[in-house]
Amino acid sequence: MSNFIVIGLCFLFGILIRSKGKFPADSHKVINSFIISVSLPCMEFGPLRHASLDGNFLTFAAMPWVLFGFGFLFFSFFGKLLDWKESTIVCLCLSAGLGNTSFLGIPLIESYYSKEGLPTVLIIDQLGTFLTLAIPGTYLGTKVRHALQSPETKSSLWKTLFTFPPFIALLVSLASRPISVPPELESAISKIGDTLIPLALFSVGYQLPGTIRINSEEPNAENPKRESDDSFRIRVPLLFGLIFKLIIGPILVWLCFGTFFHYSEKNIGENFLRNFKILIMESAMAPMITGSLLAAEWGLSPRLAVSLVGIGIPLSFLTTLGLYYLLENLAWTGTIFFGQ
Repeated sequence: MSNFIVIGLCFLFGILIRSKGKFPADSHKVINSFIISVSLPCMEFGPLRHASLDGNFLTFAAMPWVLFGFGFLFFSFFGKLLDWKESTIVCLCLSAGLGNTSFLGIPLIESYYSKEGLPTVLIIDQLGTFLTLAIPGTYLGTKVRHALQSPETKSSLWKTLFTFPPFIALLVSLASRPISVPPELESAISKIGDTLIPLALFSVGYQLPGTIRINSEEPNAENPKRESDDSFRIRVPLLFGLIFKLIIGPILVWLCFGTFFHYSEKNIGENFLRNFKILIMESAMAPMITGSLLAAEWGLSPRLAVSLVGIGIPLSFLTTLGLYYLLENLAWTGTIFFGQ
């Protein structure tokens, strides 16, 4: 229960401080930079060093790739059917085709399944969500950006990947597994990593008021007024994006991976059931903050990108709670796909 109180308070503090104008309008950018460059790398160091990388971890890491593929097909089909701009389709792929598997996934999974589930979350996030955003996501975004602006070199993709602090931390954590690290140092790194949850939730709450009002007169406006006349073309993709990310996507992941594991002959291990539930829960997280911010920065339907996060995050608290209840309390749902 205390974790939910932390989530609610940090979320609320962000909204209130932004509404009262106590901080500069773009303060969340500094907070997000600290989270990405310091908090997340430190948080993942210990769990990844001690994670049990059994035969299933690569399968769990494949989930975001599969979800992104489903999203690409879904949004491309309806985009062509409803005559959406290519920038809108790619914005949906970057935001609603990927989940908020770290910023919200970590505190929610910790609340539902305790810290024992964090190694699985980190594998899904770093080997799955981040790599999906960095490779096919960056390719799609760069392709559309090239059509809208001046071309960029292809090397930027790999530069982005290998200079991204959480990815560097991933490599360092895995490489240091055979090495003995002083407990004091590992404990200090872990405490720095503990700042991720409150800062991430504060940042999310801080950005919400910017999606509600039109603030194009403000510096670094997140919700440009020039898009207000095209609200219908924003609302329809927004609806499709939220429905896919919070409902259709998790169902497809459940069916796809449940069927795979049900007919697989591999040894699933004693913690498989818990990890598989975490896999499904992670697929149901709100639209990805980083993907949405990249879409907005690249000029790919920025108001849609921010609105997906601003509306999707509060909704995801309810949808993930419902999904958790479904996974834990309705035995018939697990008869086939959990091998029970």
